[in-house]
Amino acid sequence: MPVTRFAATIFAVGLIVLGAGAVSGQTASTGSGQAYPNKPIRIVTSGVGGAVDVVTRLIAQGISGPLGQPVVVENRGGGVIAPETVSKAPADGYTLLLFTPSFWISPLLYKVPYDPVRDFSPISLAE
Repeated sequence: MPVTRFAATIFAVGLIVLGAGAVSGQTASTGSGQAYPNKPIRIVTSGVGGAVDVVTRLIAQGISGPLGQPVVVENRGGGVIAPETVSKAPADGYTLLLFTPSFWISPLLYKVPYDPVRDFSPISLAE
């Protein structure tokens, strides 16, 4: 049994290493030929003054320097307003959502104007 587990682990690590080239091979330029990001990035979050707002502003401040573009924090009310705003934005990578776990729970409890699996792509976990 340990030999099988070891072989499976080596196989999985090999697939990860081979897949890393495909992931890092995405192009750095947009359709206009300029490198991403070439305009300000917008992070939409819930109401002003909460813990999520503070974390969002810290992240925005931290990534604006390395990206070389301003990162704007846009506060929307709680509930489904912020996710709905982002779901209607163009899928170009310039509008991000930082929200609470209610983002995933809300569609289970009541009807929302977005599909959290189809309309969004997770890029990071912020704790």
